[in-house]
Amino acid sequence: MIKPTDDRGTIGLAIVTAFLVSATMMALVVSAALLFPTRAFDALWRLNPEARSAFQSMGKLSSLLLFVVGIVAGAAAFGVHRRRWWGWWLAILLFAADAAGNVIGIVMRREFVRSGFGLLITGGFLFYLVQAHIRRKFGRQPASSDWKSQA
Repeated sequence: MIKPTDDRGTIGLAIVTAFLVSATMMALVVSAALLFPTRAFDALWRLNPEARSAFQSMGKLSSLLLFVVGIVAGAAAFGVHRRRWWGWWLAILLFAADAAGNVIGIVMRREFVRSGFGLLITGGFLFYLVQAHIRRKFGRQPASSDWKSQA
């Protein structure tokens, strides 16, 4: 007997994957722009000149960190797309780190609009990913059922 597939969440996971791929590309492009400053990247910096100053004040370390973030985001995108448990965890960790950064932006820098919207979006991704029917897509049962199966 063939079991019907549960298609709930398929579009949502495609959106999460697309967001992670987008984050990968942005992190890698900015990393390259910091390592290899050229006129081609000047248009990028016109979008956010404060970011350029902040990244340049950190030196080459900022480029390395962005490169690592890009690789981790790419791995998370691949893992989420392939419905791997480690991909789910990487996505959770990345979104949680982003949420923490947004909270810092709200509290410390008073960026209520930018960081507030960022927190809403990131919080939405986190809320979505921890839903029981989404976790099951990664081969894991919801945490609340663990104690019931042991009783």
